[in-house]
Amino acid sequence: MIGLKGCLRILALALSLNVASSAMAVVELPDEDLNYVILYKWGIINKEAATAVLSLRSDADNYYAQLAAKTVPWADKVFMVRDTLKSVMMRPSCMPTVYKKITHEGAQYNYDVVTYLRNGNEVTGDALRERSRNGGPIVRSDTVLHATGLTVDMLSVFYYLRTVDFVDMKPGTTMNLNVFSGRNVEQLCVRYCGIEDVNLNGRRWQTYRLSFTFTMRGKTTSDAMDTWISTDASRIPVKLEGQLPLGKVHAFFTGATKVQ
Repeated sequence: MIGLKGCLRILALALSLNVASSAMAVVELPDEDLNYVILYKWGIINKEAATAVLSLRSDADNYYAQLAAKTVPWADKVFMVRDTLKSVMMRPSCMPTVYKKITHEGAQYNYDVVTYLRNGNEVTGDALRERSRNGGPIVRSDTVLHATGLTVDMLSVFYYLRTVDFVDMKPGTTMNLNVFSGRNVEQLCVRYCGIEDVNLNGRRWQTYRLSFTFTMRGKTTSDAMDTWISTDASRIPVKLEGQLPLGKVHAFFTGATKVQ
């Protein structure tokens, strides 16, 4: 289900050192469960394809984030997906120390785990990958990733962005970071597009709109994607949108549960 995979790439995205430190705000993120519905749109097709839950737990030193997504019954018959992303992040910076991606997509099983090591401005990722198809043997590989500057994973980036103060940022401002993804190091450019209103289920949200572009070795690796993060204290990603080779994928926030 290409729509769900595209949405996970959106759901699942620290700014470069040229962003002033004043843009950082000390924010304590609450333990919570954020629920999403994922729609696939192509021509007259506009159907719910999957659901996702974005969860956060914490202790004195770390945040523990998880994104669990699955296709709905009709989509299971076309291409069943059960994907889970996990990230352990340091408090309060939201910089990851361990990232895991477990995917069951059709007959393919994939498992990625990246352990982050930091030495000043240099970041190393020890990446282990496992692959299996049609229930066959598991093929393992190891890769060492390197980057300079703030470096995140596909999940921790959203928690980092929820701590950024966009109030004094001008529309068009861009922020750059590194993403360890599988065996690759991608560059992510986040463009702040300004404040926009979003209407969802009868509620109007004031949001910061952000656009994401991924590149690797100077070449674009995906179409631009957009997210809308609420301007209130919750900083919830309320809407996500991505362009696919055929159609678009949309994810909409449907409700939150604060964990006591």
